[in-house]
Amino acid sequence: METRLRWGAKVISSDGKNLGRLTRVVVHPVNNEVTHIVIEKGMFNRKAKLVPINSIYFAAPDEIRLRVKASEVEKLQDFEEIYFITGEGAEGRVTPVYWLRPVGDYAELYPLPSFSVSSNISEDSTAIEPGALIITAEDKEAGRVRSILLDETGHITHLVIEISSQGKKKEKLLPIDWVTEIEQSSVKVSASYIMLEKLPDKDE
Repeated sequence: METRLRWGAKVISSDGKNLGRLTRVVVHPVNNEVTHIVIEKGMFNRKAKLVPINSIYFAAPDEIRLRVKASEVEKLQDFEEIYFITGEGAEGRVTPVYWLRPVGDYAELYPLPSFSVSSNISEDSTAIEPGALIITAEDKEAGRVRSILLDETGHITHLVIEISSQGKKKEKLLPIDWVTEIEQSSVKVSASYIMLEKLPDKDE
């Protein structure tokens, strides 16, 4: 059975409580295994939790249901992340300036400044951001990742990407074998843009 993880999907506990929305997918780069999802709730005092992938028993594009109760999720490890811009301060010293991301995915409206990230996930894993850029073999931006397809073992089989083709936005199924590098805000592929256009469309 195929599982689809889409950023922004509502996450529901086994006792029917709304836990927030999916904001990250944590991937191990060696075997393309999804180890955790990150869920966030709240607009101002937001809480983010690392949820093991085996806690999911149902996942659709708009909703994810967990095997655990809301009280158990509260006890899970926090996903801690600090974004900051650095700039030269007085007398050449570097002064960190902390910056909070806007609510929602506004990457296209508000380009992210350069930043450093501190996170408590494993150093050899990557937490993919919503709308991560697709970078072609020619080092050109081709589109964005919209969701992730997993097999029964929790390994990625395909990325659902959105590209502009013949003046229209289309969702395509990108095989994970085409991916050469996964970073937080970008995914590099071994294919050209023309090859991406020829990929099969993803039926909603």
